[in-house]
Amino acid sequence: MKNIFLLIEEIKKELVFETSRSSGKGGQHVNKTESRVTLVWSFTDSNLISEKEKELIVSKVKTYISGNLIRISTEENRSQIKNKKKSIYKLKSILEEAFKVDKLRKKSRVPRSVKEKRIKTKKQKGEIKKSRKKIDKREF
Repeated sequence: MKNIFLLIEEIKKELVFETSRSSGKGGQHVNKTESRVTLVWSFTDSNLISEKEKELIVSKVKTYISGNLIRISTEENRSQIKNKKKSIYKLKSILEEAFKVDKLRKKSRVPRSVKEKRIKTKKQKGEIKKSRKKIDKREF
């Protein structure tokens, strides 16, 4: 797999940015400007990533996928340029998450001393519960 930074630089050419009016604070400025940015990337049509990487994206980051597009919407800043940068950063982190290789888990054994301690405490609890029983007067 390529370096993620180089990949993002190449992917930027394929990205489409949609703008719309943002909600929230900002007064009259929010009502006049389109500061919300939605990044749209058709990853299935991209030649920059392999079929295996496309499958990884589909399996690991389903929440950002609609159809064959990745959509990331950002409206945290009042500036459209800052929101574009933020959405590209989010795409980078999504791709890093998708391409991350999980470590294999090594099985470990439970030590004998731990098993013995568990059995010992179970027997002690059993003795405590046994001593709480009512005494049958007929046995005396």
